[in-house]
Amino acid sequence: MRSHRHYTCEPNLDVEKFFAFLKDETWHSVAELSEQTETEADKLVEYSQFLAGKGIVKYDDQNQRVKIEPEWSHMFPDETELAEPRSTVANLIIPGKTSVVIQSTRISNLSRIELEVTVRIDKRIREVAINL
Repeated sequence: MRSHRHYTCEPNLDVEKFFAFLKDETWHSVAELSEQTETEADKLVEYSQFLAGKGIVKYDDQNQRVKIEPEWSHMFPDETELAEPRSTVANLIIPGKTSVVIQSTRISNLSRIELEVTVRIDKRIREVAINL
């Protein structure tokens, strides 16, 4: 019978912080990651070896350094993306020749007919004009 080794994430390991440092796809020493994530180096080594076995990171045992595999880096948001508010989704019925403002975004119905519109608003969109 084969035995399986169980890996557990230490309660004090901030996984988001760990991946935020690796997101740049460059090598990071275990010592650096230990300082940045406030996690014991041996726990980071164990965690990095586990992730390397799953193909998520590369772990260099000789130099005790780790980097994320490029295909996984896009899965973890930048810190700026985490801080930004999520987008707003709304279903609207806009009468003809009318405008509404949702979170600083103006949506104008330039047609003469009433429109039902589903929109997703984020900080980058400032104005939407609809004309049929």
